[in-house]
Amino acid sequence: MPWWRWAKSTDLHGILSYRARLRRVAGICRVGVALLCAGWVMIVAAPCEAYDLLPVQARGTGAASDLRQRQVAFLHRLRQADPRYQTIDKALLNEQNELGVVLNRHVDMDAVRPLLRTLLSQMAREFPRQDLTVIAYAPTEPPRPIGTARLNARTRKMTYTPAVPQ
Repeated sequence: MPWWRWAKSTDLHGILSYRARLRRVAGICRVGVALLCAGWVMIVAAPCEAYDLLPVQARGTGAASDLRQRQVAFLHRLRQADPRYQTIDKALLNEQNELGVVLNRHVDMDAVRPLLRTLLSQMAREFPRQDLTVIAYAPTEPPRPIGTARLNARTRKMTYTPAVPQ
């Protein structure tokens, strides 16, 4: 008997056999995994559009490629520091070294300013003599800015601006 008939075979009462049920479950799982992967692509692509930040990609040559590699390494270290996503759900860096972070919904609003200052100081070590910006977003749909921290490379002054409530 060919496998496609065998996968649909029933007993005398019209009930699917054990093997046929397993085949159906496997087929449903395949479809589910394909849909999950397609949905994941949409979830990963959405932050780039929502925050107007481009994902960091290692391409090109020379100084631009070196910068991108350092950005990727910085994001990797940031993710390793919070492996359970307890503080930062997503983080993206754009070409101008602006870091956008989507905070976990359990992060206290009073902790945002110190967190952004810490992120700025870490970025300043990785990217010296560059103006840096960190923007914190609430985990809403669409993401809503919470606050912005900036570092002036010339004066080494850090400033924090909370977002205006709408």
